[in-house]
Amino acid sequence: MIQSRYHGEAELEAGRLIHKGAEADILLGLWSGRKAVYKVRRPLPYRLPVLDSSIRRHRTVHEAEMIRNAKEAGVAAPFLYFLDPPGATLVMEFVEGPRLKEVAETEERSTVIRYFEDLGARVAKLHAAGLMHGDVTTANVIVRGGELIFIDFGLSIHSLRVEDHAVDLRLIKETLTGAHSAIAGPAVEALMRGYESVSGSHRMKTVARQLREIERRGRYARPD
Repeated sequence: MIQSRYHGEAELEAGRLIHKGAEADILLGLWSGRKAVYKVRRPLPYRLPVLDSSIRRHRTVHEAEMIRNAKEAGVAAPFLYFLDPPGATLVMEFVEGPRLKEVAETEERSTVIRYFEDLGARVAKLHAAGLMHGDVTTANVIVRGGELIFIDFGLSIHSLRVEDHAVDLRLIKETLTGAHSAIAGPAVEALMRGYESVSGSHRMKTVARQLREIERRGRYARPD
C-alpha cells in the first residue's frame, strides 16, 4: 500500500461513479493499469471545514487499518493500492465477482447454505480478533472463485463487546429475512453453525443470548 503526502494525488486516475453513499463516492477507475475502486470521502457543507477535513482524514485512515486488521484475522478483503489521507481517498483492488446477494438468489440452495456457513465462520474470525464489521449484509460480501471477500469497512470498529458482535449477526439475520426470505431459516442456521465452528460453543451461546436480547428490545420498541 502506498501512502500519499499530497492532497488529491490519488484522484488522478479515478473514473466512473458507480455508487454515491451518504459520505463517500465510489468510483471505478485504473491504478497502474489495473481496474481499481476509488473511495473518496467528499466534503460535507454542514460541517466546519477544519472539522470536516479532520473527520474525513481520520475515517479514511481508520478504514484502511480495519481492512488490514481483517486480513490479519484471516478474512479476505480488497487489496489496498493507495492511501491518501489529505484527499480522504482509498484506492483498492476491484474485486471481480457477484455479491452474495445475487448468489443467494441464483445458486442452488445447498451451495448457498455452504456460503452462509462460511460467512458465519469469517464473522467469528473478525470477532475473535476484536473487530466488528458494522455493516455485514449480503451486499457487502463478494463471491470470487468460491471465496467470500468482505468489502466496505467504513463502519468497522475495534470491539470485544458481546453486544457489538451480536449486532453484526443481527444485521445478517435481518438481511436474510428481508431480502432472502425463501432461504432465511436454513441460512441463519448455517450462519450460526459456521460461527460456532470458530468461536466455540461457550462464546456462541453468549453471543446468541445477547442477540435474542437485542431482538427482544427491538420488538418491544416497535409501535403497535
